[in-house]
Amino acid sequence: MVYSMKKICYEEIKDFIQDQYKIGAGKEVNVYPFVEKVIKIFHSERKTTLDPISEDGLIQLANLTLKCFNTPIDLVMDGDRIVSYTEVFLEEQEFDPSHIDFQAIKEDLVTLSNAGFRIVDLFYNYIDSNGRVYFTDLTCYQYVPVKVDFLRKQFLEQNLVIMNNFLIGLLLFGAFKKGEQVEYTKAYLANEYRLEHCPNSYFGDLYLDKTTFKKF
Repeated sequence: MVYSMKKICYEEIKDFIQDQYKIGAGKEVNVYPFVEKVIKIFHSERKTTLDPISEDGLIQLANLTLKCFNTPIDLVMDGDRIVSYTEVFLEEQEFDPSHIDFQAIKEDLVTLSNAGFRIVDLFYNYIDSNGRVYFTDLTCYQYVPVKVDFLRKQFLEQNLVIMNNFLIGLLLFGAFKKGEQVEYTKAYLANEYRLEHCPNSYFGDLYLDKTTFKKF
């Protein structure tokens, strides 16, 4: 289903923001069901040291068309301040590596980078749903409007490093499983593998090329 971004007054959704309805929580938001969507309302006091995405960033994310990144649909306003947003509801299933769409992820990284987004927090923010792996909770992403090709290329290089480390850690070293704590050794091994085998390229391309990948 294709949605168009709109702004919703907080008064319209406040009845959904009840403890008995809460279905999840993270460092940035509490999560509540909202018809076929979910409401993600920001904590009154932040539980992470990461800088939050700017309001302009949220608006720009809501206007992007992405395949594997779950972007905001509606922005919830309290006066002129964004206090919450909605996303499409994703019913989580058991993780299956075959559900990773490497090509779609690569295309999304290009779209994000060209739009001025730099991925900061990624490693546990994924979900397997309806036969595809999606990335959620994009509210720590840094947004810088860019019109210079050099900066867009730089953002893409940085985003590839983050994504490569995630994919290598998850697929080769069993890292970033749900419920695990920070796994420094596995993350270190993933980074070392990336530096040796794909320092300047996308791991997904390497992984899909089985004739090449089997040599490692």
